[in-house]
Amino acid sequence: MNEKISSLKKEFPALKETFGGKRLVYLDSACTALKMKCAADEQRRHLLALGGCGGKRSFHSMAAAMEEEFYGARAKVAAFMGAGSPEEVVFTSGVTDAANLLANSFPFTAARNQVVLSPLEHNAVFLPFERLAAAGKIKLRVAPLKGLKPDPEALGRLIGKKTALVCLTHASNIFGGREELARAADLAHAAGAYLFTDDAQYAPTHGGCGALHGADACAFSGHKLGAPYGTGALYVKRELLARLRPWRVGGGTVEDVASCGGGFRVKYLGGYQGFEAGVQNYAGVAGLAAAIARLEKCGFGNIREHVCGLVGGALEGLAGVKGVKVLGKREDLLEGSLVSITAEKKGFSVPDFNLFLDHQLKGRFIAVRTGRHCADLACLSSGVRETIRLSYFAYNTHADTEAFLAALELYLSSL
Repeated sequence: MNEKISSLKKEFPALKETFGGKRLVYLDSACTALKMKCAADEQRRHLLALGGCGGKRSFHSMAAAMEEEFYGARAKVAAFMGAGSPEEVVFTSGVTDAANLLANSFPFTAARNQVVLSPLEHNAVFLPFERLAAAGKIKLRVAPLKGLKPDPEALGRLIGKKTALVCLTHASNIFGGREELARAADLAHAAGAYLFTDDAQYAPTHGGCGALHGADACAFSGHKLGAPYGTGALYVKRELLARLRPWRVGGGTVEDVASCGGGFRVKYLGGYQGFEAGVQNYAGVAGLAAAIARLEKCGFGNIREHVCGLVGGALEGLAGVKGVKVLGKREDLLEGSLVSITAEKKGFSVPDFNLFLDHQLKGRFIAVRTGRHCADLACLSSGVRETIRLSYFAYNTHADTEAFLAALELYLSSL
């Protein structure tokens, strides 16, 4: 194992925990990564040392110190995402929050009211736009799958003069691999539309977000890269950000309120400030910045190489197992961080296998994800009902995969 990867692994105390006397084998990082000690330490420090009034509400020294750290974290996140400026970053609780914000703030018009989705979109992205479509506010179009990837030709045909926004996940949370954004960005921009990318699965093991590849807006979730829960960010290119209408408003978003003709005239703050209503998760954001800094110290090139090796090892091991099928092509899967399999042997019950991994192994239990993974569009488009998903992060080793393969063979032999 690379020395920097080995050092990074020490940041994850949960790996040494036991549950009911059993050791953890964690292969569920696509759901959420284990949390880093440095991030938790920074969050704790911030809460205890700076846990007073902040967010430009007060002008005392503690508030000023908190605001300085908050903007410093914004600058760190902006650089990580590939934003042109910290002013293009809105802090959110994760991709779900970011997608809801974008959907409900977007400047749809009668002439441009169509949203085109890839068939791989997580429910976090699909459902906010589906709700708008169900209410008659937009038209929703979903591109078909071709070989478990969005059909590029069909995607191009769906994008037209009425298209306002195209959504393309950067890396699928069910079929793995990663998507090429450049062509989608070109198609969207040629039609006068914008491109939004979900980087939840891409950012942790590749570093950076869709902003580096032509996206006009993108988002990631901190909990998937070892940062505190309830953290994340939405990047919006300055020109688009100026067109968005604040959706969730309150304290911290208002520049002025005045009486006007028996009512009120409210002037909202511009830029990111108009989208961060209420007291923010200052301590969580401090932890998020610390987590990013630690991953960058390790080097995303090292993380990418390590995770690619783990995926390759899993594919080699699964190739010799009869009774299950790997979804996707090897060359595609090596570009991602997860492997999904479906059961083929008669009598194989995915829920029962999950229980087997949790309760029937001596001295350890193996955490994987089974089911549809909040990827209902992908399941409906592919006909895949449920999968068993192995997902990797920097702390995993080939021994984790070997433990899973041995358990899989043991379960299959019992059928």
